[in-house]
Parts: sequence; C-alpha cells; structure tokens
Amino acid sequence: MTDLDQLSTEFGSLFLRMHRLLDRRMSASGASLARTKLLMYVDRHGPARAADIADLFGLAPRTVTEALDGMERDGLVLREPDARDRRVKRISITPAGKRAIETTEPLRAKLVDLVFGTLDPQEAAQLSGIVAKLAAAVAREEEGAGLGCADPERDVRD
Repeated sequence: MTDLDQLSTEFGSLFLRMHRLLDRRMSASGASLARTKLLMYVDRHGPARAADIADLFGLAPRTVTEALDGMERDGLVLREPDARDRRVKRISITPAGKRAIETTEPLRAKLVDLVFGTLDPQEAAQLSGIVAKLAAAVAREEEGAGLGCADPERDVRD
C-alpha cells in the first residue's frame, strides 16, 4: 500500500467511525443522522418533493420514499398534495419532527466540537485548507477534468 493509499484509508476510516458514532448516539435519542438531515432540510426549505430530496442527497427515489414512509408513520413528516400538480406530494415537517431535530442536532454539534475541538486554531485552519484542496480535486474529477479526462499526460496534482 502506498503512503497515499494509507492516508486515504485512514481518512475514510475516521469519517466512517465518526459517522457511525454520531448515528448511534442520535438514533438512541430519537432520530438517526439520516432522518435528522432530511428533517433539517425540509424544516429549512419548506415543503419539498421526494424527488428533490433524492437528488439533493444522491439517493434513489425509492430509498427516499421508504424513508419517508417510516418518518410519516412515526409522525415526523406529513405528505400533502401539491397545489399545482396533484400527482406530486409535498413533504413538510410536523411538530414532532421539529422536536426530533431539537433533541438530536445538539448531539451532532457536541460530537463535532469534541472531535474538531482537539485541534488548535492553526491546525483547524490547516485542515480546512487541506479539505478544500481535496474537495477541489474531487470536483475536477466529477467535471471530467481529472484522471478520467482525455489527456492521460495530465497530472491531477498540478
């Protein structure tokens, strides 16, 4: 394994460990990380279509429909017909959904503070710059200008 492979593995492992820890803590308090993210989106942006939620989170429409079925059963969201297109249902948050956010969002913020708070300001700034650089490399690849581009001589590290 190369040094970069090792670094990539460690970075991915850290992300997954944080994600799982956060999800377990949030689920134990009433709503998983995925449910909380969906609830927060609907709360901030108003009634949304399931298709828009699927696009935003990069999920299959069926996955979102199944998640919404459970959330509706649990009283966290409400599906209502769209006023302009009766074929479309709009998802809105219920008071119980707002309470779930109020319970779980502080847990997310606390874990972020506990983990990233171990960094001093200089380390946090360095990490921010590194993450931005990695995000830009991924964005270039997504746009077809990276490794998969037509010019095999191009070095994506330039």
